[in-house]
Amino acid sequence: MTLANYTYLGTADDLVQRYPWQIEMNLENFNNMLMRKALLGEKVLINDGYLLNLPAARHALLNPDSSPLKALIESNFVRILSRNNDLIAMPESMAKQGVSSFSQLKKNNEWSDLESMLRKWQPKLHRTENFIAWPKKHISHGFDTIMMRLHEKSPEQLGLTHSSNDDLLRVFDNYILQNQHDKEATRTRWENAVLKAVANTKDDKQKIQELIGLSCEGYHYNFGICLSNFSALDRANIIVETRYSHAFDEFMEINIAPQESLTEMPVLNIPKNLPLNKPELWKQIVDPFSDIADLQNTYKQSMSLYSVGQTSKEALDEATKAYSLALSTLFGQSADVGSKTKRVLGLGFFGAGALVSLPVAALLWFSETELIPAMMKRFQVRDKKFFNENKGKIPIVNMQNKTMITSVALNKEKSLALSKEIPSF
Repeated sequence: MTLANYTYLGTADDLVQRYPWQIEMNLENFNNMLMRKALLGEKVLINDGYLLNLPAARHALLNPDSSPLKALIESNFVRILSRNNDLIAMPESMAKQGVSSFSQLKKNNEWSDLESMLRKWQPKLHRTENFIAWPKKHISHGFDTIMMRLHEKSPEQLGLTHSSNDDLLRVFDNYILQNQHDKEATRTRWENAVLKAVANTKDDKQKIQELIGLSCEGYHYNFGICLSNFSALDRANIIVETRYSHAFDEFMEINIAPQESLTEMPVLNIPKNLPLNKPELWKQIVDPFSDIADLQNTYKQSMSLYSVGQTSKEALDEATKAYSLALSTLFGQSADVGSKTKRVLGLGFFGAGALVSLPVAALLWFSETELIPAMMKRFQVRDKKFFNENKGKIPIVNMQNKTMITSVALNKEKSLALSKEIPSF
């Protein structure tokens, strides 16, 4: 049985917006992420707090012609992880608990319009059973579990370039001191520890950005791990979309080497300027009973089969072309592959799997309008020859110290084992 893929959307985290990763989650990038997921058939999980606190998401809800978000939620392709199944009451509840971002949301000029919209829309979310309850795990305790695995590792081991070992030790000392009596609000405590340890020191801005960025990545993997041991999603592969971090690559089983070879792979062509004001078309793309869904599945299966030598390059070419043409036809554009399309998913990224003997390929999403690549899919390849069949023609790309999004399924066995260390309630 094929498992569904659900992506926990860490890139929409409001803390990431306060301490940016050189990746601004504005409306354009938010829409690109949604379209990428829709075109690959990977369902999305978004926290209720992220949905309401992210300006791009609020804009998308209030202006549905500017984004496919609302259509994808109504199709249950994007599902909302909710504390109480109530987007209207949740901000007030969280503000009373002292979460400042929700107090600010209540004061935001958009809140009145958003609240009115939600009163009409939320009953439909209940009828379609869109909401998924938060996992019954102590999320703050889980964050502490994840971060303490990094204790006493060097900055180099964690991919940090500005912080010294002394900086890192001071942060951990301050953080541990705050957790003597309980494990509540641990990510906020890490933020406080970072500010106390490195503010007003040399290169403090860069240190704060990378140390709090590290905690955001840890929080996202923590949430993904908690979701991996959650009955509501027990038949799903949990994908975590976040910034790549060497500190957490064990959960992906992918090591990124300084030089990465890219093999020739058939290029998926998608229409330029995909219309955002046609919700019925986006709903059709993610409808598992639609004709285009069959072509999408054939394309994805052909990519996986080709990587292990179970189908030919010609068969993969055919599947790629068929899906590309179907997308152009659906969106009312010429079926000709040319100036009206943009090329994506044309490159295979090569890394070495941490726990396997054979090399691992991970698909990179590149397009001419996106400067930041997203690593989308991991497969074990048939043998090392796969890397070298067209060695003279293959470009070499240096990915070292470059910002990259990873959107790769977690290692199930490792995630389940770690989730058992996190208290349930």
